[in-house]
Amino acid sequence: MKPIAEAFENLSPEVRAELLRPAQSRDPRYAEMVEGLDPRWHVVEVFASAQVEVAEALAQQRFGVYVPEVEETVVRRGRTFDRRVPMFSGYLFVFMWYSDQHWQCISSIPGVVEIVGSLTDAEIDVVRAMENMKRPVIIDIEPEPEPEPVPVKRSKSKKKRRWKNRKGAKAKAVAKPKVITEADLRAEIITTRAWSAFDDVLQLDSEGRNQTLMRALGLS
Repeated sequence: MKPIAEAFENLSPEVRAELLRPAQSRDPRYAEMVEGLDPRWHVVEVFASAQVEVAEALAQQRFGVYVPEVEETVVRRGRTFDRRVPMFSGYLFVFMWYSDQHWQCISSIPGVVEIVGSLTDAEIDVVRAMENMKRPVIIDIEPEPEPEPVPVKRSKSKKKRRWKNRKGAKAKAVAKPKVITEADLRAEIITTRAWSAFDDVLQLDSEGRNQTLMRALGLS
């Protein structure tokens, strides 16, 4: 124990004070896993004017928060411009283990109304797909370098030379690599899934999108 005491005395006053500070208990405001329960995406109704502030407060409390967005065209004073707005005005998707403690944490945030239901991961994936359709991720693919041409030995025989040239040309055509383009990759990617109520959400206005969400929750 003596070497440990000597090492402790050699530490700076700041480090000693930090080591002597009592351990803090878990902050009850933070989200946590709940044993015996499965996490789900819960739909939380909030005041539309406080949607951004509520999302930030939930993220600070370590909840998983998803706020899908869409682009809409606005005309003001004769000028047209695009802006991003929440896909479901007044609603947030919160990933959590549902418990009384978590509900108390969420309901204590100003602007929260109630939890109206929950969605599966598959339904959230459809919403993400619809959101990303208007802003696809383009991947630049660099073509592979072409191999250097193999020199063909010349022969004195004219007949043999013609045969070797044909053979060399055929080998060169086979060895030439195919350049994979973005269009090739997109053509090879095939995905299938069941129809979802969110498939047509981009063609609806804000009220129509909210009604679609309520139908997915079985509330209308």
